[in-house]
Amino acid sequence: MKSYSSMLLIAMVALLAAGCASAPPAAKSGVELQAYQAREFETSKRAAFSATLSVFQDLGFIIDDGDFETGLITATGLIRREKMDAGDLFAQIFAGVDTRVATQRRATAFVEEMPSGLVRIRLNFVDNMAMIQGTPHSAAIEDPAFYQATFELIDKAIFVRSATT
Repeated sequence: MKSYSSMLLIAMVALLAAGCASAPPAAKSGVELQAYQAREFETSKRAAFSATLSVFQDLGFIIDDGDFETGLITATGLIRREKMDAGDLFAQIFAGVDTRVATQRRATAFVEEMPSGLVRIRLNFVDNMAMIQGTPHSAAIEDPAFYQATFELIDKAIFVRSATT
């Protein structure tokens, strides 16, 4: 009887442990990404391009390049470093290792005139992260609400430009 209960306990623990493991999220398709990374506006390409540049600057980005002909804008955010917490302090004192992460956000926008007469803007944001002493890696921002908020700012900037002309 004792071995039966031990086997049952081991089986239950194994099932619980397996239930906790989760598969990594599936990569989104291009269509899924475009659903929240792109939006069309009823304006001129010039107004959309200028509004996007302006919003990037308002968000704290430094414009690396902006080419109206191709419609491509690239920008880099400032480097943000996490504040040191107790674990970081412990690693610093006892191991001489800085475990904090530095993050720099990159942004791109593609502004194009569509055959319908509308102007389409597609945004992409990526966080480049590196431990102060470690291997860097990148992660795309895949939060639709983040893109929605950015498009709302661009929409307001387009409105202001159209109201003043």
